[in-house]
Amino acid sequence: MALGNVSFDNTFDLTERNLSEIFIKETYDKDKCLIWDSKDSNKAYNSFILSKNKQSKIICEIGFYKSSETEKYLPRPVFKRLALDGDISKTRSKDKVIVNFSHSEDAIKFWQLIGFLSSYKDLVDINEFDKKFKVVPKNTYVLEFKDKDELQKIEDLKELIGLSDLNYDQLKELTFENRKKNLRAFFFLLKDLKNGREHYRKMYDLNQGEENIWHHFLKHNDWIIGLNTDLKFISDILDEQKVGNENSKGKESPIVDLLGISDFTTLIELKHSSSNIFKKSKSKGRANTWDFTSDFIEGLSQCLGQKGELEKTFENKVFLKEDNSRLEKDGIESIDPKSVLIIGNKRREFPVKNLDNDNILKNKTLERFRRNNRNIDIITFDELFERAYHIVYSRKLGKNWYWKDEEDLFSES
Repeated sequence: MALGNVSFDNTFDLTERNLSEIFIKETYDKDKCLIWDSKDSNKAYNSFILSKNKQSKIICEIGFYKSSETEKYLPRPVFKRLALDGDISKTRSKDKVIVNFSHSEDAIKFWQLIGFLSSYKDLVDINEFDKKFKVVPKNTYVLEFKDKDELQKIEDLKELIGLSDLNYDQLKELTFENRKKNLRAFFFLLKDLKNGREHYRKMYDLNQGEENIWHHFLKHNDWIIGLNTDLKFISDILDEQKVGNENSKGKESPIVDLLGISDFTTLIELKHSSSNIFKKSKSKGRANTWDFTSDFIEGLSQCLGQKGELEKTFENKVFLKEDNSRLEKDGIESIDPKSVLIIGNKRREFPVKNLDNDNILKNKTLERFRRNNRNIDIITFDELFERAYHIVYSRKLGKNWYWKDEEDLFSES
């Protein structure tokens, strides 16, 4: 081919043509690498149109430079935004223009071009690109991320956030998206929709029993507890801590489900959401009240025992975190420890939506007890959900939210 007859200064329009219509070939003198038109042997291209509209176009100029080390050609792309007629003086900036592939079609054209260059590995030097970058399916990265330990996940997320340069509002939105997902899981567990509790137990390989499920879920979503039980800010939550002095056989030390740590300690005792607060029948000898179940009374008794033991032992007791490191107790006090009992589901056990007199009486009895009880805060699982929902969606639930369809409850409107 006589190169004197060839036109080199041409632009290949990726918005109108296909990459199969061009190919890369080295000259006979092995001093150049050119992009040729498959149908016109006298036409070579030195640039590509990646995107265009009525006013402007984004082009990528490609120059090939031979490496003395590999004898291959290193592609050097230059991106420009030009007026549609190619006159750079008509663009807003003559020096630097940010090229933003804001539409997926534009980004696809760019990666098609990268793929085209990469397919000529015998000519084009992409070794450094291959070392530093790897195109993998999204699922592959997700699976790899899930297998990492918590510390490595945090480091990866910090790196991604740094690279993405997200602002505060965007980071807040990401956090709330995750909370929305967990709030939906809370709803499934609360109502046991689609056998949600058994599904959750198998997913995390938990022992039998509803209490184990709630223990795991709330431990891994401690924001629900810390922001919803009238607690002060909790900086740490320790799992299953012995709060008393053991006897010579290592027994008789109460175990609290969760121990909240801030300036002062908080004891959190978890029961079942399916536990009943009241007995099925009212005592005949008492008017305007209802008898509590043994599960409820035993839960209160546990909380009182834990409070007394923790206050006696806190100063000298060693508390261990999940990583087996000691809790640094400087600045932490345990004075008349706050105790929270999470038990039952009011809307399941005694819904007042139909104005049933017995249910209204049960609701009043529980509220009277709570208002006159100084030592223990009592909250039901449905109340915990309701407050968490308000935090995430910044709106209150209606009185009949418990019986709403899932999609209506979690709609963004």
